[in-house]
Amino acid sequence: MNKSLLAVAVASLLSPISNLHAQEASADETMVVTANRFEQQAHKTLADVEVITREDFQRTQAKTIPDVLRRLTGIQITQNGGRGQLASIFVRGTSSDQVLVLVDGVRFARAAKGAVDFNQIPLSYVQRIEYVRGARASLYGSEAIGGVINIITLARATEESTTLSAGLGSLDYQELSLASGISTSENGQLNLAISQESDEGYNVKPVPGVNDGDRHGFETLNGLIGYTHKVGERVSLFGNLRAYENIYQYDSTFGTSRSYMESEKDDFSVTLGGTYKGENWNSELQATAQKQDSWNYKHGSSKTSGSQDELEQNNVQWTNSYQLNDSVVFAGGVDWRDESYVDKSANKTFDRSNLAVFGLSSITVDAATAEVSARLDDNEEFGSEATYNLGAGYQFIPEFGVKASYGTAFKAPNLYQQYDPTYGTSDLKPEESDAIELSFSGIIQNVYWSLTGYDYKITNLIDYHPTTYKYLNVDGETHIQGVELVAEFDTGIVQHQLSADYKDAEDDDGKQLQRRAKELYKWNALVAFDDIDWSVSYQYVGKRPDVNYGTWPYSDITLPSYSLIDTAVSYYANEQTTLSVRVDNLLDEEYETALGYPAAERAYYMNVTYVF
Repeated sequence: MNKSLLAVAVASLLSPISNLHAQEASADETMVVTANRFEQQAHKTLADVEVITREDFQRTQAKTIPDVLRRLTGIQITQNGGRGQLASIFVRGTSSDQVLVLVDGVRFARAAKGAVDFNQIPLSYVQRIEYVRGARASLYGSEAIGGVINIITLARATEESTTLSAGLGSLDYQELSLASGISTSENGQLNLAISQESDEGYNVKPVPGVNDGDRHGFETLNGLIGYTHKVGERVSLFGNLRAYENIYQYDSTFGTSRSYMESEKDDFSVTLGGTYKGENWNSELQATAQKQDSWNYKHGSSKTSGSQDELEQNNVQWTNSYQLNDSVVFAGGVDWRDESYVDKSANKTFDRSNLAVFGLSSITVDAATAEVSARLDDNEEFGSEATYNLGAGYQFIPEFGVKASYGTAFKAPNLYQQYDPTYGTSDLKPEESDAIELSFSGIIQNVYWSLTGYDYKITNLIDYHPTTYKYLNVDGETHIQGVELVAEFDTGIVQHQLSADYKDAEDDDGKQLQRRAKELYKWNALVAFDDIDWSVSYQYVGKRPDVNYGTWPYSDITLPSYSLIDTAVSYYANEQTTLSVRVDNLLDEEYETALGYPAAERAYYMNVTYVF
């Protein structure tokens, strides 16, 4: 939480925003782009938004995007092992592929084959993350059922500085990174970032007597280059390239047959665009091409000896906002996307395109605010999907407000689910969702609080059948109901954020959804001294069901609850140099977020950062 948190809350209880430790931001200065798809002051949207900055990453010494996300309200992380292994999230009980993931406002290409693996996206070139809770399909389309996570890179940053960072840690962890913002002229800004990280890992799926001594490590080399140029007072042009190469080992042992595997993922993206900022009208047009190649093969063998697939995605987005007067804003635009999935092993290519138009209107009259948005997606495979969202809020007094919303959403089947030669089902229908939210918020004795109730109903759920090995639409209705409580306050030099999430996430038979915890409690704290910042994070994850796929027939099992404490200390030796230490899993808790995949033991990291 920043030190202006209470000012933010007073300015707008209708739109709580947590921007951890960005101490110099004020309510009027905090800007977001994800809530309504155009840049606006955070307190002018009804969405629940959390903003996590690069300064936050450094103070908590987060190493991965999952490290960042697991601190946030309503997010539960599951991970099949350590760094590089599959990391998924549940937002308010919705699954990973029911949460839209954007990189610089553009849908991440990996969603064309399945849920985005957050462990693969480098944190080293991320400037900030904007996290919006709740349905946003009326603005973004498919997958935005539980929320939207927008990973915003350094490509269009405006800071002029160069930061060199080096680190060491447990499991033979090594890190070296460089990020630089350079003013090339009065109107030009060049941004660069490059990073190399590796660790030797540990045995993420131990099978005694079969794979003893195996270690599943990870290494990445990634980089970004971005350039922005002002053309006159109102027009700017921008372009960027970003790429990463990740290699990691994993285990696919079944029974007594050891299978020590390796995977490589090469990702490349290029973006070109321009913006116009007038007195009342703002517009942005950008085109992005993404490509990701993936190989899976036996460790020690050539990467071409195993399976290979290729994903390509081309996007064109045109977004606009018009400020009619002090009370009324209109926004809208057009999205076009073409995506393809190439199964190199089967020598088959599958592709489809999607065209969408969307619009939004926001009206504020005295203490009342109302928003309405709608979107129409036309997909060449499954036809048209229309979604909408209605929201309203009222500030009764400066210390108490209420807001409510109703929205529809959908999740389209991905190309793998539809067309994979072995597992795909071509006639899958999109999942459909209805969501209701009601929130109260206020300030009591300098404590900002919010209480939100949510209700999601999802039909046509797409799932994998364990005996036919095909994807299918499940009959019936998935129902998720929950209550979310957030409190933010200061006690002396300590800043606190508390959150509690209690939910029932059940299928049509009333059975709790796999790996979803009913209870999720978090406490994040920052102690700020003159030259030292001390960060502490605690989370409690309750019991949750899982399936034992090692037996036949498959059997249900309950994973026990667990508590985690992470801590980091940063010492600012001088204006240029920062020395940091991080300890993960301070109490050395033994736990699993997925059956058969024990989490890492206590880990230590040291880092030195120098700013030129």
